[in-house]
Amino acid sequence: MSSAFYRRSALYAAFFVPSAEMRASIDRVARRMLGRKARRVLDPACGPGLWLEHFHAQGAEVAGSDLEEDAIALAAERLPKRGAIVRVGDMRRPPDELGDGFDLVINLDNSIGHLPEYMDVVEHLASIRRRMSPRGVYLLGLAVREEGDSIDAGVVYERGPVDVPGGGFAALRTETLGLQPVTRCERIRQVAITANVKDAPPVIAEQYDLLTFPLALLKDCLAAAGGFEILAAFDATDESLPAKRLSKGAGDVLLAIRPKDAPRARTKRTTSRGRAR
Repeated sequence: MSSAFYRRSALYAAFFVPSAEMRASIDRVARRMLGRKARRVLDPACGPGLWLEHFHAQGAEVAGSDLEEDAIALAAERLPKRGAIVRVGDMRRPPDELGDGFDLVINLDNSIGHLPEYMDVVEHLASIRRRMSPRGVYLLGLAVREEGDSIDAGVVYERGPVDVPGGGFAALRTETLGLQPVTRCERIRQVAITANVKDAPPVIAEQYDLLTFPLALLKDCLAAAGGFEILAAFDATDESLPAKRLSKGAGDVLLAIRPKDAPRARTKRTTSRGRAR
C-alpha cells in the first residue's frame, strides 16, 4: 500500500521503532520456534529496515524489500554494507536478489492485510515458502475475524509528540472504524500532526482497509500456497506476546508457521574421482 504517511519513511521510523519489550518478545518467540538464534532473516515489507537492523545487530544476515523507494533508501542508510541487502519490491514477489534459504521470515505489523485480495495473499505465501529453509519459521501478523464479528470503533494506537530524524516533531493517532459489512475488511483512519518536519504537511489524514481472515479461509490460503504448519499463535495486542489459542475470531495475532512437507536441500555426493553427481 502506498499512502502519504507511509511514503514519509523518516516519519514512519520515528513512530514505529520497536520498543525494548517488543524486541525482547520477538527474540524469545524466534528462539523458541527455531531452537537457536536466527542466522538468515527476510522481511518482505521491511519499511525503513527497523527490524532488519535489530537482527543484523545480533549477527544475522538480513534481507528485505518494500514498495516505497524512500523506505528502502533509508533502510540502506541504516544498515551496513556487509551482511544486509534491501531492494524495492512487492511483497507478493520479493526480488530474486534477496536470495533464499532464510531460517526466519518476519512480517509483524499486519502488512499482509494491505494486500488487495486473498489470491494476492496466496501468491505472497507461496513466494515466501520457496525462499525459506526446510525448517524455517515465518512470524506473520494478521487479524482473524469471522462473519458476524464486530470491532468497536476507537483509538488503537496513539503516540507523540516524538522527534523526527532530520528535524521537527510529530504526533500520530490511529483509529479503527470497525469491520466493513460487505468486504469484512477493517477500516483504519490515521492522522499525523507535524511541525517543522521537512517535506511534510502539517496534517496527514487518510484511511485504508485491511484484509481480515476467517480461520477457515486462512487455512485455505496456507494450503493453496503449498502448505504451512501452524506452530503457535500469540496475542499481537500485547507487546509481551503471550501465547493465544488460534480459534475463530481470535483477532490480532502473531502466527509462527513453517513450510509443510518442504523438500530438503539435495546434498551433492562425490565419486571416488571427486566429481559431484
